[in-house]
Amino acid sequence: MAKWAAAVVLVVAIGWGGLWWYAEARLHDALTSYAGQLTTQDGLSAFSYDSISRGTDPLIASATLNNVRWNLAVPDPGESGTINLPYVTSWIDVFNPLVMHVGLPSHIVVTTPRGMLDVTFGSFAYSIGLAPRALFNTRVYALTNQNLAISDLDLAIASLHFPVLHIDSITGRETINAGAGPGQVELSGEDSIDGVTLPPALVALAHVPFDGKITHIGFGLTLSGPLDMAALMQHAGPAQIGSPDRTKLVIQALHQWAAHGGHGKASLTVNIGPTGLEAGGNVAFDAQSQPNGTADVTADHLDAFTAALTSAYPQMQQSVVNMETQLSPYLTTSASAGQSLKVAIVYGKPGVVVNGTRMGDLPPIDWTALTNPPPPAQAPGDGSGAANTAP
Repeated sequence: MAKWAAAVVLVVAIGWGGLWWYAEARLHDALTSYAGQLTTQDGLSAFSYDSISRGTDPLIASATLNNVRWNLAVPDPGESGTINLPYVTSWIDVFNPLVMHVGLPSHIVVTTPRGMLDVTFGSFAYSIGLAPRALFNTRVYALTNQNLAISDLDLAIASLHFPVLHIDSITGRETINAGAGPGQVELSGEDSIDGVTLPPALVALAHVPFDGKITHIGFGLTLSGPLDMAALMQHAGPAQIGSPDRTKLVIQALHQWAAHGGHGKASLTVNIGPTGLEAGGNVAFDAQSQPNGTADVTADHLDAFTAALTSAYPQMQQSVVNMETQLSPYLTTSASAGQSLKVAIVYGKPGVVVNGTRMGDLPPIDWTALTNPPPPAQAPGDGSGAANTAP
């Protein structure tokens, strides 16, 4: 019996070690693959690291990129910055193998031509749900959900130790059903940013209204129908930025989604000072892949909002007056909500209707022209445009 017990323990240990080695190899490959995608063809993004290491905990499979540098450039005005991280790590707990966690350090340094910025987190948690089939098949779209939770994010000028921005929390939740049919939800997500605050010194210096606070920003998105997430992410991924075929491939994927019953809805919520704004809309497509749907925008206490804005920035007075004039058909005033905005839009083949009034036709989408746009016009000669320059 002792020999049999020892043999069983040996087989289990070998099997466990093999699975642990396999899981770390997959994490290693996933990290290196994604790191490679962050270096784009247009040269605006370059991602590098010194080394990649594996973990040693037998109950947690992990892989870590060490001394990470992510250089990001802006075409105009041609400046760049570098995000420096001591590490980026990912791990899977053996008792929960369908969830991959990604960890960042609590302190990140961003180097720009104008100085260095410190980014710190009170906490950072990001996890990815994995499809069971993806554990042993690299060709299966792996993601089933994503969850992000960041608390107490602070941004400061490093050399001066001067705080620039504080955010209480950032949260995000997404659910992905890569095999969704025409009547099923493919992607749903909710994201929120709460407690955005500027430091008192910056508020006083720049005369920022509402004490420099944005209480809440929320986003929601739901897409239904057979949207090929694997192909779309491959075409629209970071590595494809700058590729001449990127836009064409993305439009083709969206056209296929529209042609096979694709539909979706989105929402936005913002609370700043006394004002709350809510916007939402939905879209579907007819047999010719032409869009139709609705959109609604409401806001309250706009009078208090604009009064605070013009008090802080008197030069905006005329712009506010012009905006109120344009929106006057959609503004009402009440004791409880102050000056309120309500816009209801219906669009489709019959045209565009705003608050019951038809405003005009909705131009049809020419999917063929979007997929194959004409080449940009060039001036005669060498194509530099010099021939069109007036003497």
